[in-house]
Formats: sequence, structure tokens, C-alpha cells
Amino acid sequence: MNESAAREVLLVRAVETSASADELLSAEDRGHAGRAAAELVRWQAADQARQATAEEFLARRAQLLATKLAERSPRAFRALRALHWRPWLGVAVPLAAFAIGVAVEHIADRRHVNILAFPLVGLVAWNLAVYLWLAFSGSKALVAGSRPSPGWLHRTIAGARSGLDERSAGAMAGAFSRFGLDWLERSAPLVAARAGRVLHLSAAMLALGAIAGLFVRGLAFEYRAGWESTFLDAPAVHAILSFVLGPAAKLTGIALPGVTELEALRWGGGTTGENAGRWIYLYTVTVSLAVILPRLLLAALARFREQRLATRFPLPLDEPYFRRVLSGWRESPAHVRVVPYAYTPGEAAAEGMRRVAAHLLGDDARVHLARPVAFGEEDAPAPAAEAGAPDPDLVVALFNLASTPETENHGVFLDRLVPLARGRLAVIVDESPYRLRLGAQAGADERITQRRQAWTGLAATRELHAVFVDLEAPNLAAAARELDGPLASAKAAG
Repeated sequence: MNESAAREVLLVRAVETSASADELLSAEDRGHAGRAAAELVRWQAADQARQATAEEFLARRAQLLATKLAERSPRAFRALRALHWRPWLGVAVPLAAFAIGVAVEHIADRRHVNILAFPLVGLVAWNLAVYLWLAFSGSKALVAGSRPSPGWLHRTIAGARSGLDERSAGAMAGAFSRFGLDWLERSAPLVAARAGRVLHLSAAMLALGAIAGLFVRGLAFEYRAGWESTFLDAPAVHAILSFVLGPAAKLTGIALPGVTELEALRWGGGTTGENAGRWIYLYTVTVSLAVILPRLLLAALARFREQRLATRFPLPLDEPYFRRVLSGWRESPAHVRVVPYAYTPGEAAAEGMRRVAAHLLGDDARVHLARPVAFGEEDAPAPAAEAGAPDPDLVVALFNLASTPETENHGVFLDRLVPLARGRLAVIVDESPYRLRLGAQAGADERITQRRQAWTGLAATRELHAVFVDLEAPNLAAAARELDGPLASAKAAG
């Protein structure tokens, strides 16, 4: 998925997960977009004799829905373009840097140039400091296992997001605000690579402009080279110049003056120095080695990383939202097998379980409720699946919060399910019966908290996570977030 498609996918995601999603995109809009996207993507893939992908489906569906949103809020979508990269900046900024180098890098005294304080020395020193900072920050990020977040970029995009808020109203403003923050976070590596490419290229062009300015002015003026110093003598100056200009001297074959010759170039005894031509050549090669070539290499590396991120934008599709959307892409619906223990869920609880599964895996998710396992029968084999039933995407061990968890019973039951689930086991504890029993009694919340802690502890002994849901009135978003773990683990293991 490329950068543009990922931007539209995240925009539609922000809209569909907002509190007012139905106001912005109706169920009919989403259904039509899903069907049309699936048909178009599969048709194009078949025409090209290849397999269609889920990413293509998401991108096409988002494109169709983004078009709908643009029709309903054109002003907001114009502001949305503030988040788009403008390629002309990658050309204009380096050219401006070159022009600045030509105009600014000048010699105040057009008759004399101090070879110890040559105009290009500042460029070399500054760039060496930048290289040290890049090495330090890179090693620090490597040790910390994270990437630095560019603060100026955060402020810039935050300003763009404010523009979105001002041009949107009501539900659209909230969705766009959330999208702006989401895009800022997810696109930070790409923007950092892009900014690095432009800045490295601009630094190289600034140095190149400075060199060009020296040579152009050298056509009209004769620069006389010499040196002077309060603390250094000729041997010390020779050592410094040999260190700084030695590589350039070896490459060009231009000899550096010896100590005696340097002493003759020292100002103050009536000497006028020498023609600065060889020093300009030596410093030009030095700047090329220390500034231009390294910066061009860094710009090329940043460009490579930028292209890789722009064409294959990292967007994990194992999040609950994407799983729900991709249910319209699957050839068959997702299947959830629920095995209750010492608990027979009522019709309301069974319906709540179906709603949780639909929110997690898509509207067409199928829930298969197995025969409950009676207390004391946990050593018996788990209830067999129906003949011809597909392998479940998720196996749920369903418990009742009203029961006190016991390792020798509930724990053994979990041990029986673990190998059958093949990494797709979730533990759900239904709170609805216990809440009904406690009613408005004093201390009800405290007793529920204590019981939750007991079930959490039991699940942890099996390296599982207990999810507490009032199945008669489930919080679908919260339940889906907590159930995301088993599905993600199963996908990673597969």
C-alpha cells in the first residue's frame, strides 16, 4: 500500500470509528463501497493473472468512501491537502541553498585570505558537528529501540490539523482531528526520511554554491594567501594544514608548503603572501570530501528509505478495525467456537457473544456455542465440533463471574482447551449473572473487583488474559480491544 492509499485508509478509519460514524457514512455507503471494491480488485487481479490482496481491497474501499466524504465536506478536504507532501519543495529548497551559498560565501578582504581561517572552514566544521550528532542520535535510538520523533514536524502538522478543525464542523471535525494525530504518528518515519533527504541535499548544494562563488569571484579579483596568528608559529601551522588539507594534497598532487615557505607567507613583515589559487583548490577538494560527497550519500540513503516507505507504507492490518472491514473480503465468514464451563448462557448472553464476535471479526462472523461442560467433568474431552465445521478463528472459554475460580477445576478445563485452540484461545468471564445477583447491594463493586482479581490470577497461571464482559449489555469496543491479543498471537504464530 502506498502513501496516498494509506492516508485515505486512515482517514476512513477515523471516520468509521468515530462516535458519529453513521452521520458521515451510512451503512448503505459502507456496504456498497465494500462490495464494489471487492469486485473491482478481484477483476483487476484476474485480468493481470495474479492474486488479489487485502491491502488492495482496503485501498480501493477507502478511495470510494473518501470520495463520498469529499462530496459532503469539500472545504475540509481542501484543508486536508495541507498534510500532503509537495514534491517541488525537494527541488526548490536545495536550489535556494545553492543560491545562498553563491551569494553569502564571500571574502571580506578581496586582497587577502587567511589560510588558517579560510571561508570554507566553517562549512567543514559545521558539517563534521552534524555528522557527530547524527551518529550519537542514531546510536541512542538503536540502544533505546525506538526512533526519534521530530518536534518541529509535530508542531507543523498540528497546525495543519488546526486548519482541518476550522474547516470542519460537528462530527466531521472530530473525525478529521483524530485522523490528523493518527497520520502524524504513523507517517513520522516517512516524513523524517523525506526531510533528511531534502536537508542533506540542501547542505551539499550550499557547499557547492560557496565553492562556485569563490571561483566566480576569483575570475575578477586576485586573492593573496597568507596567515597570521597570535599563538601559533610556522611548525604548528604546518601540522594543522597537513592534517586538514593533507588528503586533498595527496589526491590533487598539489604540494603543501614546508615550514620555511610557510614562515615566508606570514603577514607582518611586509610580505603580501602568494596567489591563493592552490589554497582554493585544496579547500575545494577538502569540502568535497568532507561535505558534498557525504551529504550526497546521506541524501541517497534517505531517498531510498523514503521511496521504500512511500511505496510500502507500514500499516498493520491485524487491528480490530481492519479485521472487521476485511470480513467483507474473506471468501468465508470467520468462525468463533464458544465452550462454556459450569454455566449455561441465556439467550441474551448468547446474543451478546454474537455481537462481540461481529464487532471483532465482522458482521458475518459465525458463533458456534458448544454444549456446556459441567462442573467436575473437566477431565472429559472437550465437546466435539459439529461435523464438517471449519477450524475456528477463535476459541472462547466462557465462565461465569458468579463462580469462584479453582485451579483443579477451571484450570484443568483451560488446560484441555489450550491444545485444541492452537494459540487462538480467549478467556471470557460473563459478569451479567453476578451483577444481577448482587443488584444494588452495598459493597457490590468491591466484590466484583475481588472476583475479577481471582479470575485474572487464574488465567495468568496459564499465560492467558481474562476478559470481563457483561454479555447482556456488552461494551463492544472494549471487549474487541482486549480480545485482540489472542487473534494477533495466532496470526504471529501462523
